[in-house]
Amino acid sequence: MFTFLVFLAVVCGFFFYLISCFTIVTEGTSKQVVRFGEYRKTLFVKKGYKLDENCELIPDVSYKTFWQKLLGGACWVSWLKPLGIDKIYNQIENFPDKNLNGTKINFILTGTQFQHGLEFIKMEDSNMLPLSGKITMTVMVTNPYKAVFLIKNWFDALVLRILPFVRQYISEHTYDQIINNHGVQLDADVLKMLNQAGPNGELSIISTLKEQYGINLIALETVNVDPPEGYRETTLAKYQAQQTAERDTQETAGRILKSVAITSGLTVEELQIKLKKNPELKGILNNKGGFKEDFDFAKDQLKRDRATASGNLSDIRVGNTDGTSFQEGAIIGSIAAAFSQFSGGEKNPSKNPNDKKVGEKKKPRDMTSDELEAEWERDQNE
Repeated sequence: MFTFLVFLAVVCGFFFYLISCFTIVTEGTSKQVVRFGEYRKTLFVKKGYKLDENCELIPDVSYKTFWQKLLGGACWVSWLKPLGIDKIYNQIENFPDKNLNGTKINFILTGTQFQHGLEFIKMEDSNMLPLSGKITMTVMVTNPYKAVFLIKNWFDALVLRILPFVRQYISEHTYDQIINNHGVQLDADVLKMLNQAGPNGELSIISTLKEQYGINLIALETVNVDPPEGYRETTLAKYQAQQTAERDTQETAGRILKSVAITSGLTVEELQIKLKKNPELKGILNNKGGFKEDFDFAKDQLKRDRATASGNLSDIRVGNTDGTSFQEGAIIGSIAAAFSQFSGGEKNPSKNPNDKKVGEKKKPRDMTSDELEAEWERDQNE
């Protein structure tokens, strides 16, 4: 009985020792086995893929045995693992996952694509406007040995090799070009730059990452590019001002065109047709078949209307019936303006300027040229 118990204890001890020689490797990850700190081998599990003798990811078309199917992700390490001689390397830092970042882990994603955000902060465009934003990187580790042992921190190396090209590209373009120009694509153009070989035949950045670090950069996608705070409000105000100016310009042009059409006895459509055929008609005198005086009169009238509406009308212009000025009219206009500012006027003038009460003094605008001159002489004598 005692012998049986000893045998049973030995069998159980061996079973547990045997189990300790295995480790569980999750699908799409790999673990590195070291002996007293020296690399021994890589354990990798992913359906349809395997690692060759150089630890490079290659397709696997071989047939799995019964025991391989049965064990699944349970991988054999060595007989020395329970003794602590062979261990799973657990000093992989800065895994690109916010839940694991900054911790020590014992595995690395291998043969599995993952996305991670690449942030850039206050990179100046060609107009010296500081831009910030985020680019999504799609990455896959294809050689875990290189990623873990040939560089201290493979993810930092990836980021630091890409950021200078992002900075260079932004410095060569404006913010408006980056967000509005379909021929300018931050993500696609930077990826193209990373794929270009050096002038002396050096490897491109993407080739360097793959061959030296075992990292395959698959894609870049822009998430957002943001200007400094307050830029959008300023741009919106500028856009609204431009829209208002364009609307005012169109309204002004329409009023002038309508006034000229009425003066010349045409419809707006007929006038537009004439001007389309010969735009120089705007500068040709009326007696020569043009509309110069009509346009000048319409523009002047529009200025008067706006000045009256804003309360800034301070001059009285007198001219010939064709819109041209004459010397006597200018003198009389100046007299009338001065007299009007000095004496003021009634708020409710008579509808008929000639229908006045006896003894009531006429307003300057109701006087004839002779009466204005006589009134001005009386003021001078007084």
